[in-house]
Amino acid sequence: MKKFAAAASLAIVAGVAGASGITIQTGNGYESNLASADAYRTAVDAIVGAPVVLSSYDNLALNLNGKGLEATITFDVTSPTSYDFRAGVDFGGGGALFLDGSALSFKGNDMWWAGSYTNASQFLAGTANLGVGVHTLTLYGFENCCSGNSQVQFSVNGGESFRSFGANDGLPAVPEAQNAAMLLAGLALVATLARRRNKQA
Repeated sequence: MKKFAAAASLAIVAGVAGASGITIQTGNGYESNLASADAYRTAVDAIVGAPVVLSSYDNLALNLNGKGLEATITFDVTSPTSYDFRAGVDFGGGGALFLDGSALSFKGNDMWWAGSYTNASQFLAGTANLGVGVHTLTLYGFENCCSGNSQVQFSVNGGESFRSFGANDGLPAVPEAQNAAMLLAGLALVATLARRRNKQA
């Protein structure tokens, strides 16, 4: 019985950590008016350094003077639904937004969000129907001037207010790969012990 309880505990404890996961990477370099979302991704990927973990992507004051930015947000979807995304940015050289590796939006113009979503030329946005599982939203862009705020938000089913990604975004926690493996191992052990008990009975 103790072995069964220990295995069950392992399966329960091995769970999830955090809500949406957020990292940013920056690098020195500047380009502008690129022809496609893929061009932004390629150019930024070529210069960025090690990722830094953030707890929120809400009104970040980023000093990107002469730099490229890559921001990656992972989030878990537990039932199929429609998501709206929007990213307020300070990208003087333009930028792009990707969902699960596919381009969602890009603009090559000078973008200065300034806290307002009334001017569509100043932010990146898109909509997608998402299935169950972990998804990745990635933002790429270049800034040649000053420090401006940045924000990435989502809305579910078009019927709720936009919320910024972060620790308090209300999304299910993203499963960590190691914890998921522990969970599967624990469940397998529970099943094995249950079969043995049934045979003995």
